[in-house]
Amino acid sequence: MRRWLCGLLALLLAATLFCCPALAYEPDFTVSSQAVYLENLDTGLVLYEKNASQRMYPASLTKIMTAILVLENVPDLDAASVAYPLWIQNMLYGTDASLGGLIVGERLTIRQLLYSALVQSGNESAMILAGYVGSGGNEDFMPRDITRFVEMMNDKAKALGCTGTHFTNPTGLHHQDHYSTAYDLAVMGKYAMKNATFAEVVKNYAVNLGATNKHDELWQYSTNKMLYPSSPYYYAPIVGIKTGSTDEAGRCVISQAEDGNYHYFCVVMGAPVTAAEPYQNFIETRQLYRWAFQNFSLRTLLEQGELMAEVPVKYSGDGKLAKLAVSADVVKLLQDEISLDSVLYSAEVPEWVEAPVAAGDKVGTLHIMLMGEEIGTADLVATQDFSLSWFRKAIGTIGELLSSPLAKVLFAVVVLAVVGYIIYMVRHNRKKRRRKYSNRNY
Repeated sequence: MRRWLCGLLALLLAATLFCCPALAYEPDFTVSSQAVYLENLDTGLVLYEKNASQRMYPASLTKIMTAILVLENVPDLDAASVAYPLWIQNMLYGTDASLGGLIVGERLTIRQLLYSALVQSGNESAMILAGYVGSGGNEDFMPRDITRFVEMMNDKAKALGCTGTHFTNPTGLHHQDHYSTAYDLAVMGKYAMKNATFAEVVKNYAVNLGATNKHDELWQYSTNKMLYPSSPYYYAPIVGIKTGSTDEAGRCVISQAEDGNYHYFCVVMGAPVTAAEPYQNFIETRQLYRWAFQNFSLRTLLEQGELMAEVPVKYSGDGKLAKLAVSADVVKLLQDEISLDSVLYSAEVPEWVEAPVAAGDKVGTLHIMLMGEEIGTADLVATQDFSLSWFRKAIGTIGELLSSPLAKVLFAVVVLAVVGYIIYMVRHNRKKRRRKYSNRNY
């Protein structure tokens, strides 16, 4: 009876996969940006996405990859310093590129250049870093070294699993073959934030790089207005990361926000620029975060030890049925308005298990379904020990051997042989008697 009910439930759950729409959340406001990706970092749940796999121009979001390669190829950010060459200034002249205010011949450490590239989005700083790393750490680098660095950028993107990305420069200046996706940039951004130095740099809205050979002090101010307490776009939970903007890309921003025990990551690309609102990217990012923080929470669906299924145990002297329970608390991020009664569970267990079985052994998997979509799984474990009865196993093994197809064939062969032998002996004895009677003398 229990098996029949489990089978029926599994059939109903399978049907919902075809009858119900995929689980999707929609914010209670209009998202005008062209591409968006919003993920809860605590659970990996993607709360919202819009054209997340569509190729977009990333503008200065590109510098996240530039920084990744610098951090992974320069072991000591303070040991070396590099001068700003004239030929980089000439390359940037007339491009309307964002600059860090460096003066040709100004010498900065790799760390100072990293702050300039990420905080103020200095394109000259990003190019100096690219040339230095691309040359293998040679201060007298050349344009070909920046080209080599771009090859490193593309190789790294592929290594991270970014299939919709191609770079042509380390800055994000517009080029038709320089593109990425909101999803790929989320992969890069989350990867970069695992580096403590990167995370420390991008949280600053203003930083003094100190004195150089050209400045008594060199200040860098963040392009991310969400970090400025005095800005109308300020949002306290924001801890970075990077903005980007060109005419072709529109307004873009990658950010991470932390509030209490909840952590979110958001990519907004292609936000429109209007006279009434030039920074729609900040507004929509803040709206998305507020929607997430205010409407979603971690919910305990099942507690460790809750019984969810049972399975027969072969050859055990301790009982015939193993009760299966979830191995740990099942906690999921759900929209607050969702009733836990709408969550369905389907146990995937074998037809039987063979003793010995120890308490805590994984026996099956519990599939957790919501609105026709699997939102997670949990291990099902035995709740008690089942020792092996050698007598039961011997009897069972013999029974299995006797009921096996081979045994049945052998039994049929033996029966046929016996029957054949009996028939042969009967006929042989008849012939023998006939010969005996025919040989008598009267």
